Amino acid sequence: MDPEEAEIRARDEKRRREEEERKRRAEEERKAEERRQKEDRIRRLEEEKRRLKQEEEWKRLGPDKILPYPPVPASSLDDSDPGAMKAWHLDDETSKPTLRIASLKPGKRPDAPRVTLAMLKELGVVYFRMNLNDFLTVNCIVKERCYKHTDEVRISQTCKDDSFLEKLYTEHFNEDEQVRLITDGSCYVDVRSKQDTWIRMQLSAGDLIVLPAGLLHRSTLDESDYCSTMRVFRDAQRWAPIFRSEKRADGHPARLQYSRMAKKTSVAVELGFK
Repeated sequence: MDPEEAEIRARDEKRRREEEERKRRAEEERKAEERRQKEDRIRRLEEEKRRLKQEEEWKRLGPDKILPYPPVPASSLDDSDPGAMKAWHLDDETSKPTLRIASLKPGKRPDAPRVTLAMLKELGVVYFRMNLNDFLTVNCIVKERCYKHTDEVRISQTCKDDSFLEKLYTEHFNEDEQVRLITDGSCYVDVRSKQDTWIRMQLSAGDLIVLPAGLLHRSTLDESDYCSTMRVFRDAQRWAPIFRSEKRADGHPARLQYSRMAKKTSVAVELGFK
């Protein structure tokens, strides 16, 4: 083969290799572009999914604007509700002031008139039946009636603090209105009627009561032996009980004001509850 022909073949081979290299690079660029487009489509789809999920969450949470709480709802007065709190007049034995085994028994007075939720409301005991997954009612009361302080009390007869239980069972009133929400277990709360006899209420998880300032009451466990209670007060300095046995009790302003309201139709209505 002469040199000229060899040179021509060498140029042709070089052009062929360059063409193959160009095609190889073009194919790699095409595939890379396809990958980029595919990744971009996946990214856009993921972003759209996140956007839709966020919009759903925003809809669930509601608008950013902080809306005011609704007014405190009307209290529960349906005695036919099987889940509603029950109340009855106490017999003489269970009415005794000393905390003992009999204090943990129902102690229903035989042949006594029925105690209704409406009668308790007249005494100022406002009752709500709550779903413990929704604290809207509590929040409404706290906001509307200017509560500031809360605590939680867990008590059991089997691991009790004797002095604490005896203090709860000693007849007393508070200077401030208070909320009691039973979050677990059950208990008894006794309140004085207008005839100065004891009415016993049995509260279980989900029961919320509001006790007015000045109302004589006491509390104890029932036979279930355990209760967890959330208590809410307006002023921490006014949590301390004022025992009926104290000389200042009868003339205390909170007690006098309650006595004046109790002479009217309904203490709860006087205090602004529906």
